[in-house]
Formats: sequence, C-alpha cells, structure tokens
Amino acid sequence: MKEVKVALIGTGFMGKTHGLAYRLLSTFCPADVKVRLRVLADVTEDLARAGARQFGFEDWTVGWESIFDYDIDAVDIVTPNLVHPDIAIEAARRGKHVMCEKPLAVNVAETRAMVDAVEKAGIVNMVCFNYRQTPAVAMAKKLIEEGQIGTIHHFRAVYLQDWCADPNSPWVWRFSAKHAGSGALGDIASHAIDYGRYLVGEFDEVVALTKTFVGERPIPHSRETGVVDVDDAVNMLIRFESGAVGSLEGSRFCYGRKNCLAFEINGSKGSLLFDWEHSNDLHFYSAQDPEDRQGYRDIKVGPMHPHAERFWPIPGIGMAYAETSILQACEFITAIAEGRDAVPNFRDGLQVAEIMEAVLRSAEAGSWVKVPRVA
Repeated sequence: MKEVKVALIGTGFMGKTHGLAYRLLSTFCPADVKVRLRVLADVTEDLARAGARQFGFEDWTVGWESIFDYDIDAVDIVTPNLVHPDIAIEAARRGKHVMCEKPLAVNVAETRAMVDAVEKAGIVNMVCFNYRQTPAVAMAKKLIEEGQIGTIHHFRAVYLQDWCADPNSPWVWRFSAKHAGSGALGDIASHAIDYGRYLVGEFDEVVALTKTFVGERPIPHSRETGVVDVDDAVNMLIRFESGAVGSLEGSRFCYGRKNCLAFEINGSKGSLLFDWEHSNDLHFYSAQDPEDRQGYRDIKVGPMHPHAERFWPIPGIGMAYAETSILQACEFITAIAEGRDAVPNFRDGLQVAEIMEAVLRSAEAGSWVKVPRVA
C-alpha cells in the first residue's frame, strides 16, 4: 500500500475545507493508497493545536518552516497568498510534493519562480481550482469535446458575492495588494478564468476595467482603518485563441449573490448553462432537437456523470462544496501514488496569473492587452 504523509499549513476556512477532504479521502481514493495526516502548522500555538485536533492531524507545530522537521511526503498550502512562494519553493527544494491554493502568488514573477522550483525538483504539483472538479462542469467539458454544441462562439461568466458589500465590514488581508496581489480578480474571478481556459481554451487578449468602491475599512479590535488597494470588482472582454469571444465579471459587492459562479457557452450546435448556486444541474440546449421540442434540458448530476460515480447511487441526492475539495485532494494524492502529473498544475496557475496581470495592465491602460502564453 502506498502511504502519503501530508503536512497542512493554515487553519482558516480553506484549512478546514482541506482538512475535511483528507478525513473523508479513504472513501474515494484507490484502496491501495493511504493518506496519513502527519502535521499541521499555523502562526500561533493555539491555532495549530486546535486545528490539529479538529482536523485529525497527528501533530502540530508553530511556523511553516518547522514542518520539515517531520517525516512528510506532501505539503498543502492554505495561507495568505503572500507566503505561498516561500513555502512552495522550500518544499520543492526538499523534494516534497506541493498543493497550493489559488492564486499561486501575488504576481507573475513569483508564480514563475514557483513553477521553476517544482519542475526542477520533479515533484507533483497542483493548484487549487477546485470548482473545475464539479461533476456538472466536467460533464459540460465532455459535451464540448464530443462536439455536442459545435464550434464555440460565446463564453459568458460571472463570479458574484456580497460578503464585503457593507462598507463597515472589517479589513482583512484579502483587501491588501501586498498580501493578496489583487482583490475580486484573484480571489474569485480567477475561478471563472479557469473555467474559460478549461472549457473554451486559451485567452488571446483582454480589455478590462477594475473598480474599488470602498477605500478604507475598520481594522478589527482597533480604532484605526486599513487601506483597500485592490479591486472590489473587475469586468473584462476576452478574445480566445480559438476565435470565440467572451465576457467575465467578478465582484464582491453584489447584495443577494452569495456564491454565484456561473457560465453560459453558446456554440454552432447548442448551448450550455451552469450556476454553482444550483451546482447539481447542468442545462443543455441542442439546436439539433426537433423544432417543436427545443429548449434547455436540465441534466441532474448522478453516478453516470464524470466524478459523480464516486459519491451517490442516484441523481438528485446532490453534491456540494466539500465534494469538490475531496475530488481535488483525491487527484493530488492519487497523482503522487501513481507518479504522474496532477491536474490542474502550477503551469495552469501560471497561465491564469498571466491573464490576471494582463487584465490589470489593461485596466490601467484602458486598452486591449495581449496575454502571454506560458512556454
């Protein structure tokens, strides 16, 4: 049996999500693969100890550097974006496999350094675009590859939330360019960008605008305010290399939208429609149906669809956010066990970083910007 010993760095929301995924992984990974939750790290003793107990890790430590004192095979990074590169590069230097939350870093240069490090070390590496693991989205990919909607003409996507629409909501690291790199663009729109690449293909060029609605926010437990120097919202137009055109919007200022990650794809033979807030339904329109029965059909996710066969025996039971993280962790651990590349990997993260940097350059210049292709 292949055993993979994991170190997790971070105990926030994403740490909890990844911890849950590892606890449930034995149900979904191949029977000859075992995950051992070896050590968890965070910035304080209280956080690390509580996280290890809650998530089921054997041990805990303070500070990410000390995880390498333990016998581990893989490092899972769920920290603020600023420290991703230091951890990933050191893990690669020590020959440890790496999974890292998105965006990989705060800019392209640091993201490229991460790619260079993991590829030089020859380790398995994975970027956490967990939403592409959604069975309905994988089914959309299957329909596209089968030619069911023909040549793609249009891609429309949004990722809308409202968690910071209140100007009095507190300052957190996600509002800092130093710590996050960008705002709504990297935090949420990057998932929609990943959908575009996964389903339609590479971006050729973009034109974009960004907007910051609230420039200062109260710092928790303080009378001071923190500066917001990242985008609250981003809008872009896209030209794909395939000739398709698209639009994409990301905003954390949309009251009533809790986690609206949605896309519509129109092709020469049909269309696809998906909204994460209804994540168990994929809507498919075929122009080849008889005229008197044309319309969007609702495909209910079930065991006959990609990835979903690992979960429930019939359609309609439903899958949620935790399942995407389980599938993501399963891909990472199985890739290690089988000695193959994980998907999506750091090169995918670098291409998304190139797109995001082109978006920011376009927003500043007010013009179309070519997206560099990762060599």
